Amino acid sequence: MPVVNREVVLPVPRERAWELVTEPEELETWLAEDVEFEAEEGAPLRTEDDGVVREGVVERVEAEERIVFSWGDSVVEWILEDHPGGTRFVVTEHRIAGAGMGAGHRRGRAARVARRRRGVRGRGGRAAARRRA
Repeated sequence: MPVVNREVVLPVPRERAWELVTEPEELETWLAEDVEFEAEEGAPLRTEDDGVVREGVVERVEAEERIVFSWGDSVVEWILEDHPGGTRFVVTEHRIAGAGMGAGHRRGRAARVARRRRGVRGRGGRAAARRRA
């Protein structure tokens, strides 16, 4: 199972760092051009960047500490930790395609994401409201 790790120290307090990784309008400054995201377990996650769409599901949220989400063939964990220079932001992505996750599992996950998206249509925070305006 390949793993990608990245970390950066953000020169801001943890509360501000949490906003940077949970607010769609903030995510749109660094993650993708268009982001639909809520820091809520079971919520859908959708990004679009240069015409490439990625969809997933938020799996776990520990306020101001940790977010885990799955999308495609990956499980991604974002961790915020106190650091003398601000807040350390650690990103770990686990690729799970080669670990027995077959096409049937991916189709099932895609269907769950689609059902969740239909259930939250019309929501999506300020970024979605801005797009609707």
